[in-house]
Amino acid sequence: MDKEHGRLERMRGELVEAAARKKTFLHRDVLLLSQSLDLLIVKAQAEKIRRLKGTNATGG
Repeated sequence: MDKEHGRLERMRGELVEAAARKKTFLHRDVLLLSQSLDLLIVKAQAEKIRRLKGTNATGG
């Protein structure tokens, strides 16, 4: 999870830097970074839910 968190934080930083460089969140490069970050977040959330369900199913 720490590796995933680090990756998410790096990508978030890239998004903020790109938006600052382009001076807009509507530039194509910024939107692509944002969409990629969204997909990683959804993937991380799904993995977390999967792990929690696995923990609950085993009682621990």
